[in-house]
Formats: sequence, C-alpha cells, structure tokens
Amino acid sequence: MKKKTKIILSLLAALLVILIALPVLSPVVFTAASEKGAIRHEMYKRGYPYQSYFAVLQKREGDNESGNLYYVNWMDWKDETGQTPHLCYSKQASDGEYKVSCGTGP
Repeated sequence: MKKKTKIILSLLAALLVILIALPVLSPVVFTAASEKGAIRHEMYKRGYPYQSYFAVLQKREGDNESGNLYYVNWMDWKDETGQTPHLCYSKQASDGEYKVSCGTGP
C-alpha cells in the first residue's frame, strides 16, 4: 500500500472515531456548570448531540427574574425548515448550576 493511501485511510479512520465520540462526550463536555454549557446540555437531552457542538449562542439582554437571554441558532433535522432559532433563558439555580428554559419565542 502506498504511503499516500495509508495517510488518507488514517485520516478517514480518525474522522470516523471523532464522529462516533462526539455524542458520547456531550454530557461530559457540556454540563450545567456554566450558562452556555447548560444550554448545550439541554440540546443534547432533547436529542441533538451533534448540534449541541455547532449551535450559535448569542447573548441578548434578558430580565433578571428569568435569567440571561440567549438566541440559539442551530440546524433542526426534525423540523421542516431545518433551521430553528430558539430563545433560551439561563439562570443560576444553585452554586455552580444553571437551569435552562427554552422556547421559540413570541
């Protein structure tokens, strides 16, 4: 086997391992210890392990009662349009833990 072919096969094998490992590592990487991590963990719990890595989170102004507001844009393969923006509030519930509340907004 040529050296170039071995390199290509090695890269493909590494990519395959990464794609398999991403969903398994999501609960470890994204925890409720930070605002953004709690939002990404909520996405994982809703059945979107890959999207939890690639979602775009933009912090907006929120009210103090509900927590900090985040605009979350990600690809929803279960939705007809494919791209589903969500509004998520992330509020500190206890020391080192955040609670998340998400919806599609008004």
